[in-house]
Amino acid sequence: MKHQLGKLLLLIFILIPGYALADIAVLVHGYHSSGNTWRYNGITALLASNGWIDSGSYTSQGYINYYGQPLSETGKHIVAVDLPSEAPVEIQAGFLNQYLDDIAKNYPQQKIHLIAHSAGGIVARLALVNNYAQADKYKIVQLITIATPHLGSPIADMAEKASDTPIGFFAPIFGADEINRSELLYKQLGKEEKNHFLFWLNRQAHPPMRYTSIIRANGSILDGDWLVPAHRQSMAYVPAIGSNTQIILTPGEHNLKYADGFILLRLLP
Repeated sequence: MKHQLGKLLLLIFILIPGYALADIAVLVHGYHSSGNTWRYNGITALLASNGWIDSGSYTSQGYINYYGQPLSETGKHIVAVDLPSEAPVEIQAGFLNQYLDDIAKNYPQQKIHLIAHSAGGIVARLALVNNYAQADKYKIVQLITIATPHLGSPIADMAEKASDTPIGFFAPIFGADEINRSELLYKQLGKEEKNHFLFWLNRQAHPPMRYTSIIRANGSILDGDWLVPAHRQSMAYVPAIGSNTQIILTPGEHNLKYADGFILLRLLP
């Protein structure tokens, strides 16, 4: 009886003029970063000034509400995630799937907008692929990636090779032992080639939704993205996604920047 009453109330709320179910923007960081990078760059503040509520973070300790109002059934919410960014993609995607599971369980009607920077875009895509059969459960309506190496990063190739040289041996002495800790991740993010991780991922079925690639298109060595060439940031070249991708070109370096927030406002409801 209670279950039927809940469904009836939900239907009534949907039909009430001006009532809207929540939209939840899940912010996924990249390598050597954390969920707070979206706050340090002012992106969450910009979104908050345009109606999005910063509702905290998902961490290995669970959901934590540091700011404003917690996630709820209504309104537009931002929630960042913290991932073990030096770990292989599979491990990071496992954490992200746990967080998405929690949202799906507690807010089953809410639309999720995945927004990911750099390597976080690869993590988000693997999470989607791993749960392709449950796409309706999550109600993820779009994936937006920013400067993501969909076709790999030449710097990742260099770092992976360095871990197998004396550089990798001496790295801990100079405080750069992440070169060794991240060896497998570097290999996964290297150039897309047959029998490599990205080659496999790019040919797996992805859920039908909106895909947007925000690409750092400035080719300058000094001012542009020297970590990931522009063409490698495009999901249009991913066989499993291809023409379903919207492309947005933006100048600047690889890192997140305040101006990215204005692009996100155009892409979010």
